[in-house]
Amino acid sequence: MLKIKEKINFDCDVLVSGGGPAGSAIAYHLSKLGLRVIVAESEKFPRDKVCGDAVSPIAINELHEMGITSSNIFRKANEITKVGLFVKNDHAIVNLVLPEHLPYHARIIPRIELDNAIFETAKKVGTEFLEQTRVLKYKVLPNKVITTLQQEQKVFDITSKIIIGADGSRSVVRRLLRKETFDEDYQLVGLRAYYDEVKGPSDRMDVYFIEDNFPGIYWFFPEGESGANIGLATLSKTFPQKQQQVKKLLTDHISNNKDISARIGNGKLRHKIEGWPITFYDAKKEVTGNRVLLVGEAAGLINPLSGDGIQYALLSARWASEILKKCFEEDDFTTENLQPYKKILDKELGYDLAFSNLIVHFPRNKSLLPIWMKAVDILVARAKNDQKFGEIIVGISEGTFPSFQALTLDFILKILLQGGISGSNYFLDMKKQPSDFIEDGSLFWKSAKQILSEISHDRRSNMEWISQIGKKIVNVSKYAIKSTKD
Repeated sequence: MLKIKEKINFDCDVLVSGGGPAGSAIAYHLSKLGLRVIVAESEKFPRDKVCGDAVSPIAINELHEMGITSSNIFRKANEITKVGLFVKNDHAIVNLVLPEHLPYHARIIPRIELDNAIFETAKKVGTEFLEQTRVLKYKVLPNKVITTLQQEQKVFDITSKIIIGADGSRSVVRRLLRKETFDEDYQLVGLRAYYDEVKGPSDRMDVYFIEDNFPGIYWFFPEGESGANIGLATLSKTFPQKQQQVKKLLTDHISNNKDISARIGNGKLRHKIEGWPITFYDAKKEVTGNRVLLVGEAAGLINPLSGDGIQYALLSARWASEILKKCFEEDDFTTENLQPYKKILDKELGYDLAFSNLIVHFPRNKSLLPIWMKAVDILVARAKNDQKFGEIIVGISEGTFPSFQALTLDFILKILLQGGISGSNYFLDMKKQPSDFIEDGSLFWKSAKQILSEISHDRRSNMEWISQIGKKIVNVSKYAIKSTKD
């Protein structure tokens, strides 16, 4: 019997859910290939996104290839050549070293400007945007994807060959692909405040490590001639859950930190303080399915150490477009044919994201907080006295220095040496002020007893914590072996 192939009237080749950096960037790349791309964006451009606004050199390089570095938003953006690391009463100012293969230092670009620039660039090469439109659901059939969308009161369907999830931390596409609910173990929380009329350097990003928010960070990023983006990011699981508590952490930090108070002076809060959830990477979870692919934050491509996601959004968009080019040539959008995309993510980002995930897991055990803060203190002290060491620390956070290169004998010995120096200095000071030593000794033993008590009272959760560390170390080791072979 003769089989007649079904003729399908596709509304587009690719439907992208979400028009942020990842969504607009992959739309740009695919449109340049001659494909018909529709992007469904829930808001209307230009629209804001709560973010630290720091755009790394790697991300800038991707923007450069798209022609955006010739735009006005790039020319007026603050160039970042230094990073300040602050902990307790100490700090280190580290000069940033730009790798030879990257053309520009990091920039501070407000997301309302950055996202709009990528959106306009994608439109110029033929991408169609449906603004104020959100994806409700989609259905994958053997030869097509039918997606149901809502634009104001209008509900309608679009037929495409594949759907791309670029819809952020609360991705509808990811939720339906993985059939999962909210996973607090892989969630960050961010909070941002814009201030005007602030003082201080316009070429330096400052990061603060404070006990009340650890393992999170506070930041102070210059914006424009006299503005600043001030905020925090931390793990959801160790964070106060009530909105007012979250906001109070940031406002107290701004009020109580002498350095920040001096820089703000009589400066004014530009808008209300806003927050947002962030989902970071779990290598065990799918990023592709039959006729489905995730990019950017929808795929969890966020560094939990820094909260940075823009460079991963732009990189994953380009890598995915390269894989999809082959899929369109072969007219094959099966999970198997999309699998090389996951392999690229693992090869290029796997180690760094696994290493970051391991590092942020240690401080989840709050009973050991004094130890974690001492470790940060040692790192900052070493960065202060050793510029090269500081460059590596900042480079890992910025993404310009692969973290597996930090695990050298020399690097580890420097940390141990600094710990020894800190201890020696402490005992020298003790001779001058023996009363302080007695007081500190008392506090130390009191803290030690409290730590042991908390561990013994909650052995189950502590054993789970240790178990998770073991699993994450094994995961990092796997990526380290792969990196060495490559």
